[in-house]
This record gives sequence, structure tokens and C-alpha cells, in this order.
Amino acid sequence: MGAAQTDEKAIESDPSVIFVLDQDLRIRLCNGAWDRFALENGGAHLLRRSILGRPIFDFISGNLADHYRKVFRQTLQRDIVWQQDYECSSPSVLRRFCMHVYPVRGELLIVNSLLVQSEHDREVSPAIEAHYRDSGGILLMCSNCRRVRAKGPEARWDWVPGFVLSPPARVSHGLCPPCYEYYSSKLD
Repeated sequence: MGAAQTDEKAIESDPSVIFVLDQDLRIRLCNGAWDRFALENGGAHLLRRSILGRPIFDFISGNLADHYRKVFRQTLQRDIVWQQDYECSSPSVLRRFCMHVYPVRGELLIVNSLLVQSEHDREVSPAIEAHYRDSGGILLMCSNCRRVRAKGPEARWDWVPGFVLSPPARVSHGLCPPCYEYYSSKLD
């Protein structure tokens, strides 16, 4: 049995959500934790059999895609390990993870380890689309914390679990100001 097969067996059984990107940033491998996380969070359409071979940026958009393009490119070019904490919550559960990106033989091994899981303590706003759609009919959700920008001059971002549970049509993704500051501070 070769070293790559042994590595893949270890990755498959690891409790962290792990995936491998090839040199073209296509998803080459995902572990069992990937599928479990997808199923627990209404993502049956994101099981590995549906996403293997696809570019990672089919699933990441806006400012966050720009951020990860730069991170992945720098990690590969400089042959350095990179890490950051991030949020990936469900409507009722607050989850924070630590992502480690390892360059390995021209590919990227990405390990997402759970740091915190608890009930949300955020103030909940009702899923009333008219309160959040801009003049063009677009609803803007933060790609990281999943809060939604409210209409009006105050530029408030609300936690709307109904939109996380069942995203409405015509949603665009960006980063709210705190998440933008966090992600922009992580780059050189």
C-alpha cells in the first residue's frame, strides 16, 4: 500500500472536515466529515460525489472568493502553512472553526477543525424580505457570518436565521464590515 493511500485513509477517518485542492484549485478529495457536515446542515447537494472535480470557487463568491484566491496562491507559491479562524453557523448553532491550509506536493490540504459549538446568543430578526432587499431587489448576505444587510441609511447587519435555513431568491454574497476587516487583516 502506497503512502498516498495511507494518507487518504487517515484523512477519511479524521473528525475534522478535510478536503484537498489540486493545483488548479479543483476539489480532488473530501473526507467523511465533509459529507456528515453537509447532511447535518441541509447540504445534501454538496456531498462529495456531487462536488469532486469542481473548482472550489463554484462554492465561494464575492470578497471571500478574492480572499481565498490570494491565500491559496500565496500558500502554494511560498510553500507555507496558513491558518485562520472563521464562522460557519447554522440557524440555531454558532460554530467557529480553525482552517489550516497546508501545501503538499503541489496541492493544498485544507483541514477545518471545530473550535466552538454553542447555541446562538444573537438577537434574532424575522425573515421579512422587504426589510432587506435593496432597490434592485437583491438581498446581501455576509459570506462569513451569514448576517444580512438591512435597508436604510444605518447599514445594519442582522442575524436572520430564516434566511440561513432557507435562502430566498436573488441573494448576493459579500462581507459585512467586521468580517471584511478580519479577512483583509489576514493578508500581506
